[in-house]
Amino acid sequence: MSSVTNVPARGDPDRGDIGRGEDPGQVADWGVLRRAADAAATRAYAPYSGLRVGAAGLGEDGTVVSGCNVENASFGLTLCAECGLVSALVGGGHGRLVAVSVTAGDGRPLAPCGRCRQLLMEHGGPGLLVDGGPTAPPQRLAELLPGAFDAADIAARRGQDHVAARGGKDHAAAQRGQDHVAE
Repeated sequence: MSSVTNVPARGDPDRGDIGRGEDPGQVADWGVLRRAADAAATRAYAPYSGLRVGAAGLGEDGTVVSGCNVENASFGLTLCAECGLVSALVGGGHGRLVAVSVTAGDGRPLAPCGRCRQLLMEHGGPGLLVDGGPTAPPQRLAELLPGAFDAADIAARRGQDHVAARGGKDHAAAQRGQDHVAE
């Protein structure tokens, strides 16, 4: 469920550059994002918790995409609204997230859970702006998820952890008949 509402993004929040000193609150039309999140919340499937959540985000191409929570009787399979948002973002080819608002259908921001913060980090980066509400400035995701696990952590460990798990042999090197010593 993505919409084609275009809201111009300014600067590059992923680099921490919000338009050369521009107010982070002006990167997105937060009212538009809150209304889109509220609209998505009306489509949520929440028969167990009753908490209908919507998320709306601004893609770097200016498109507003949204998602809603979808609960499941097996609670661990429940999808948060941010999951739907990221699916719409990626599926629609809208690039990285610039700004996001999450609401419970009442126009007031709701903080993303820890799992969703990690998901948003993957698709928006540390500079992603998260709605703080009409009376508070948006926060950068890095403030909400300090020390986040990201692709750099995987790259830094690649070749080390899987080597230890195989008794000191790198699987690819073992296939070539070479031993690899873990450092």
